[in-house]
Amino acid sequence: MNLYFFGANLILMAANEVYLLENQWSLLKEVKAINNNHIEALADVPVDSPWFSGHFPGEPILPGIALVHLVKQAIIEDALKKGDELQLHALRRVRFTQPVRPGENLSVNITAEDAGEDILFSFKVIKKENIVCSGLIAAKKVDR
Repeated sequence: MNLYFFGANLILMAANEVYLLENQWSLLKEVKAINNNHIEALADVPVDSPWFSGHFPGEPILPGIALVHLVKQAIIEDALKKGDELQLHALRRVRFTQPVRPGENLSVNITAEDAGEDILFSFKVIKKENIVCSGLIAAKKVDR
C-alpha cells in the first residue's frame, strides 16, 4: 500500500486499486473513462464548501480556480487508474461563461489528444445543459 500527495489530494494505491482520499476542497464525485481519449466526471457543489468562503458574502459564486481544480482532479484520477503519472504544466484558452452557485451539480467532459511530447486535455464543465467553463490543459507523462 502506497500513499502519494498530489496537489490538495491524498492518493492511496493498494492492490492495483486507486482511491482518491477526498478532502474538504474536493467537488469531484465520480470519474469514468469512456475510452482511452475521453473522460467524464460528475461533481457536486456543497452549500458549505470552503470555496465559497469570502467569495462573495451574500452572493456566493464558485471561484474559477475551483472549476480548474475539478478538471485537474478528474485528469489525475483517470491517469492513476491507468497506471500513469502526469505533470500538468499549462492552461490555455480558459473561459468562464456562467456563475456556479452553492448546491448545483456539474458534469465534466474531457478529451485527450497526443501532441508530440504533450497530452492536450480539452475540457468543458457543464451545469444542466450550459457550459460554465472550458479550456485546455497541457500535460506530460512522468517517466518513472
